[in-house]
Order: sequence, then structure tokens, then C-alpha cells
Amino acid sequence: MHSITTALESLMRHLSQEIPAAPGIHIYDIPFPLNDAFDALGWLASQPVWPQFYWQQRNGDEEAAVLGAVAIFSSLASAQQFLRQHDNHPELRIWGLNAFEPQDGNLLLPRLEWRRCAGVATLRLHLYSDVSLREDAANARAFLGALASVKPLPALRLTLTGEQHWPDKAGWTQLLPFFYGLLRRIRLSWLVARASVAAA
Repeated sequence: MHSITTALESLMRHLSQEIPAAPGIHIYDIPFPLNDAFDALGWLASQPVWPQFYWQQRNGDEEAAVLGAVAIFSSLASAQQFLRQHDNHPELRIWGLNAFEPQDGNLLLPRLEWRRCAGVATLRLHLYSDVSLREDAANARAFLGALASVKPLPALRLTLTGEQHWPDKAGWTQLLPFFYGLLRRIRLSWLVARASVAAA
């Protein structure tokens, strides 16, 4: 896990430089080589820092592991408002969970964000403060100092204790004619609607 150690050391060097005592957002992006089989989920699970969020696109092209929060939003609207207020930073990405009702959510701008898109990975640190980026840089240094080394996830040892299919084969066999009939009716109504449009 040499890459993560090197990237975190680089972030600490950036944070040791002079940072203004002014409000705002500052982003540090550190390129992250993917040459040592970094396990983002294992790294995330090793950390004592919260909140934590992991996401992977279904096709595997994009993956993210985020830690900590510099801003928290309880609704999609408040997260969108924050992004509009900081539209000079189009690279900002809010992570988290949104309920079926957009007014309920648990969204955040993370302190630390590891993201892989295709074959390129980046470790990003956010500083954000309404008062002083210098103070938030001190918080970020303490945050990075609290991170733990990666502990590999234990291998899963699963034993199948039972299996049940519902409906069973007989049940599916009874349902199939119903669905085939439904599909024929839908197709027929689609063809009739299409012919009506064509005739008009």
C-alpha cells in the first residue's frame, strides 16, 4: 500500500505550507498510481474516521472511497445550493445517500476522497471554512494523522445452510402464460397506437 502512504505524505506537505486565514474552499489533488493493487474498500474499512462512503459503478469503470466531512447536507436541495454557491469549483462532488423524497438525505462534501475513473486515480483533500481555511488546514492535518494503516479484509468463509426458491418451478410454470399474454396485449396495443399515429 505504498501509493496511499506516498499520497498522504504529499498532502501533509501541502498542508504545512502557508494557508490564508480567509473563508473559502481549497482542493488538493494528488495523482494516485494504480500499480500496487490498492484495495479502496479495505482501506476504508481500516479507518477509525467517520463518515465513510464507498461507491462503485456497476460496470466497474468508476470507484470512490470517501472519509470524513467538511460539509454535511440533510437534503438534495441544500447540497445543490452549496454547489451553486461554489460554481467556481465545478470539480466538487457531493457524496452520500438520498431518500426517495429529495428533502431527506445524508449527503456530504468529504474531507478525503479517493476516486478511480477508468485507469486514473486521484486522492483529493478538501478544505472548507466560512471563517478560516488556515484553521481548517489544522483540522485536516489532525484528520490525516488519525488515519490507520490498511488492514486486509478477512477472507469470507461461507457455508450454504439452505436454499429456497420462490415461487418454485411449478409456480413459475403457472405464471409464464400470464406474462406471455400480458406481453402480447402490450405489443398489440403498441402496434395499434403506432398504426393510429401513422394514419393521422
